[in-house]
Amino acid sequence: MGILFLGLNLSAQKITGNVKDADTGEPLIGATIMEMNTNNGVVSDLDGNFTIRVKSPDAKLKITYVGYADV
Repeated sequence: MGILFLGLNLSAQKITGNVKDADTGEPLIGATIMEMNTNNGVVSDLDGNFTIRVKSPDAKLKITYVGYADV
């Protein structure tokens, strides 16, 4: 199973997005979104939405969810 981003918007250093199952399109509740190489992270809400403020405009995110492959 994979994770799919939809509606990813970049504004200054604030990133908003939505995490969904790539096969079913169902939102992933409680997916962890981490800024790589930092302790900065958030968890997706009941609709799979998240907003994270990053420290660098070229920050990379890592999304994890129990039972899914990392991206």
